[in-house]
Amino acid sequence: MKHKKNPVIAEVVLAQARYCHTQMSGLSTASIHENERSGTSWTLEWMLVPTLLIASADTVVNTEELIETLTFT
Repeated sequence: MKHKKNPVIAEVVLAQARYCHTQMSGLSTASIHENERSGTSWTLEWMLVPTLLIASADTVVNTEELIETLTFT
């Protein structure tokens, strides 16, 4: 059907938002430090932060693209 368009970008944005939410729970876990400077927690934080920033930035770009392509009939 020529007129039918699948909302793929909208689904991607929702999946990315859920992914970021999952990463945030990992950061919450990493915030529990056994001592003043827990090497394990610090390492976990720095494993999660870059992926969270990249995913968040990509979500913003995809959301902007989604908004720009909206059509109202």
